[in-house]
Amino acid sequence: MDELKRELLAAYHILDVHGQNAGIAGHLTARAPGGDSFWCHGYGQGFEEVRAADLHNADMALRVLSGPGRINPSLVIHTGLYAARPDVNCVIHTHSPHAVMLTATGQNLLPLFQSALMFQGDCTLHAEYGGIVDTEETGVEMAQALGPRRALLLANHGALLVGRNIREAVHCAIMLDEACRIQLGAMAAACGRPLQQVDDATAAAEAKRFLLSDKVLALRWNHYLRRTLTARPWLAEELAQL
Repeated sequence: MDELKRELLAAYHILDVHGQNAGIAGHLTARAPGGDSFWCHGYGQGFEEVRAADLHNADMALRVLSGPGRINPSLVIHTGLYAARPDVNCVIHTHSPHAVMLTATGQNLLPLFQSALMFQGDCTLHAEYGGIVDTEETGVEMAQALGPRRALLLANHGALLVGRNIREAVHCAIMLDEACRIQLGAMAAACGRPLQQVDDATAAAEAKRFLLSDKVLALRWNHYLRRTLTARPWLAEELAQL
């Protein structure tokens, strides 16, 4: 449990350092061992503000079991996903600027560069803006829209990512934003001409397996953490408290 909480705390700051904050509107949760509760940060906090003492444990009805205050009612998205997807142990929602811009074009993510291949067949566009998500019904709707995939682009809103663990979900959130940025740049440069996509299905599948392997995820995570600790050396002491 302590290791999960350490990774969760680090994840908030890794995402913030990579421009994946959303003010007080970003969500990041991790399912607790046993599956009947999850860990998150406090209501009204930005990712950059989260400290060890701010972590909350809550059940799937959003009742706080431990922690200093309230949690975000929009975490019904997360509980809906956890109920629908036993394979998911981490959920992230941010208002990624590049994801918002790409969804405004009405396009889904395309396989334009190597790292984007981790989303091949695993990212879909929820094309209709549905307003604020804060009811159980909208949580179920998000789970249905995501289906078995790992990424959901929310039209005019942002992105929703899931992973089998914190490391996978964080890496996917960072790379989805990068993939959207590259696609937007390619679309602008092409001036309406067709974009060259990776069309070798076997090569794409092999790349996806490699990019999401435990070995590569560990290397990526360690790099993200080193970069974040360099930017925020005080975070090491916070992590040591858990």
